Amino acid sequence: MNKYASAALKAHHYLVVSKSMPPREAWATAVAEVTESESARKKGCPKITFLTLADCGYLKNIEARHEEKRRGKLHQRAILVANLILDFPAISKAELADKTCYRDRQGSYDIVIALAQKGLLQHPK
Repeated sequence: MNKYASAALKAHHYLVVSKSMPPREAWATAVAEVTESESARKKGCPKITFLTLADCGYLKNIEARHEEKRRGKLHQRAILVANLILDFPAISKAELADKTCYRDRQGSYDIVIALAQKGLLQHPK
C-alpha cells in the first residue's frame, strides 16, 4: 500500500473518531504521519482525491459537507474513479487509466482502491 493510501485510511479513521475534525485537518495529520517529505505532504492529486470523496459523501460514516469550492479536473476525476471502482470492483489501475484517459503517478487511484477494499467507499446518498 502506498503512503497516500495509508494516509487516506488514517484520515478516514480520524474523521470517524473525531467528528469535529474537518477533512483537511484529518488529511494533513494523516499524511504527516506517513511521510516526512514536505513536497509529498503538499501533493495536490492525493489531497484533492481524499477531500472530494469526503466532501461529496463517498466515505462511509462521513457526512457529506459540500464545502470544497473546487470543481476542476481533479475533483471530477476523483468522482469518476470512485464510481468506476464502486460499479466495477475488480477494475485494474490500467483499466482506470483507459477509462479516465489519465495515468496516475501520485497515488490517487491507490487511495480510492484502498478505501474500497476496506469497505469504506460508498455511492453518495
